[in-house]
Amino acid sequence: MNAVIVDTNVLVIANGEADHASSDCIEHCRDRLEIILSRPEKVVIDDGWRILGEYDDNTKPNTRKGIGDLFVKTLMQNQGNPSICQIVHITPLAGNGTDFQEFPTDSALCGFDPDDRKFIAVTLAHQQDTGETATILLAIDRGWLQFTNALASHGVTVDLICKKDIQRPRQN
Repeated sequence: MNAVIVDTNVLVIANGEADHASSDCIEHCRDRLEIILSRPEKVVIDDGWRILGEYDDNTKPNTRKGIGDLFVKTLMQNQGNPSICQIVHITPLAGNGTDFQEFPTDSALCGFDPDDRKFIAVTLAHQQDTGETATILLAIDRGWLQFTNALASHGVTVDLICKKDIQRPRQN
């Protein structure tokens, strides 16, 4: 079974809550979440609720009915179901909640967004635990673009769901 780690922007865009996303991007994010919910892939999260907590902060799984909300609700209800969700341990460093032992020590990654390091740490912890690669699904967070080659050198695969949007020049 394939495994994925879903960046929060995919959920927000799928819910139609990102003004800067095209209608194609919204549809791609919705379609991707529907595929995951149909169970051909399991979702990998951390044991410290860092990812689920961020999802919960950016969606309304108990009150709204967007596909991103449904995705989060499904994960919350199925954390213990290994066919839907795999939980991995990541080790925080220095007590700041953004640096992890599993995050590569690599000067090419020193500027990587601290808030997104948990996704990389979870990917690499999953690899260590299972020997398999989990793909990170990303919609339009341009901050990742300059790091994709460095991440790939550490075995991290990033799937850009909204390639046209992420390559489009930013609007003021």
